[in-house]
Amino acid sequence: MHRLLLLFLSALLAVGPLGCDTTAPAPETQVVVEAYLQGGAAMPPIRLTRSVGTEEAYVASETAVREATVEVRRHSGNGSPADTLGFVEQEPGVYRPRDTSRVRPGTTYELSVVTPDGTDLTATTTVPNAISIVEAANTTAVYRDTTRQPSFTITPPDSSREQQAVLVITSTSLADFGRPESQLVRDLTPFYADIYDADEDSLRTYRTTSSGVRNEANFTRDASGRITTDLPWISVAFYGPNEIGVHVIDDNLFNLIRSQQAQSPGGPGGGLGPGEIPNVIEAVDGGTGVFASYTKATRNVSIRCSPSLADAECPAFAAFP
Repeated sequence: MHRLLLLFLSALLAVGPLGCDTTAPAPETQVVVEAYLQGGAAMPPIRLTRSVGTEEAYVASETAVREATVEVRRHSGNGSPADTLGFVEQEPGVYRPRDTSRVRPGTTYELSVVTPDGTDLTATTTVPNAISIVEAANTTAVYRDTTRQPSFTITPPDSSREQQAVLVITSTSLADFGRPESQLVRDLTPFYADIYDADEDSLRTYRTTSSGVRNEANFTRDASGRITTDLPWISVAFYGPNEIGVHVIDDNLFNLIRSQQAQSPGGPGGGLGPGEIPNVIEAVDGGTGVFASYTKATRNVSIRCSPSLADAECPAFAAFP
């Protein structure tokens, strides 16, 4: 899987709003919304920008939509709005909640945006129900050892996608990233060591990496509906302690990811953000982008080197005892 897809998914699921400096293919200017709600976490900021022409650079800070009216309505069980949360612009194009509010799993949220020029944008997401990891196996493992691969069993996730759940697995290194990159680079697993370019890349962009979308061909269910998934080695960029996140994503995020995979230049994973992906499958009325949600559960694992690797390829702390 292309490395930029891994980093793109990680940005969506780990660090929230992003801004890309690349060329946007949209021929007409539209309001672009970008927000990712995590069940059980604080309501996130919402970014509003405008798409640009095919020959222009897309820089989020320069295309910010200013002075918009932004609200998110939480729906009750019968589908009617239960309460409304207002947002205030705290930096250009970035709107944050006026009051403290946590995203409720299993709940529908509706976004309403009205810009000063009268553009009216709406979008809806239903947050997946909360999940938990009920069993974690092989939490200390040797990289690429398929006989003792870390695996995680989660409670049954609800899904309206024809009863098929979709997961994304992320790995976040718990190493000390205050160290110089010359030291951090030795901690890279072989795949990422091969693709890392010191002249173009920052190792901090590899701190969280992702498996990409995993459907039911990649995991198993037991009689109770619990899902067991292995840790894909492609999602582990650093030896040592890692926090593994198992994510259940909503339809909006699923459609954004598969649009990006299918259409990004150079094959899967061109690293494009909302508003830059051609023919994106979206659920935004009056504009474009993504208003999506997910839930996740985490567990820590420790990844060691294979004893078959030469000492020079393996950090001392990760060496097989």
